[in-house]
Amino acid sequence: MDDGSGLQDSLVLEIFLRLPHDAVLSAGLACRQWLAVSRDEFLWRELFYSYYRITHSVPRNPSSVSWYREFKRLEHHDQVLHLAFSHRGHRFSSCFKDCTVKVCHII
Repeated sequence: MDDGSGLQDSLVLEIFLRLPHDAVLSAGLACRQWLAVSRDEFLWRELFYSYYRITHSVPRNPSSVSWYREFKRLEHHDQVLHLAFSHRGHRFSSCFKDCTVKVCHII
């Protein structure tokens, strides 16, 4: 923390660890400090394992860049609007009702 007022990041993190993921996201909107803490990788790793009831011995998907993004990816429940394949058939893209687009490589 810059100015020494309020709660230390470590205390905010301990509080966030006891909240459900949607409450953490809402709390992150309160101020810059809480937003930064609400994106902490350790926090999202713990939220991921507790929410999905997975043992810590199971690693994160190797293609995922962060625990937060992996959580968001698995929470995606929106409808597919369009699916398109590349001309050679080695890739496909999909767009969803929530305005997200995914491009996947077919192995």
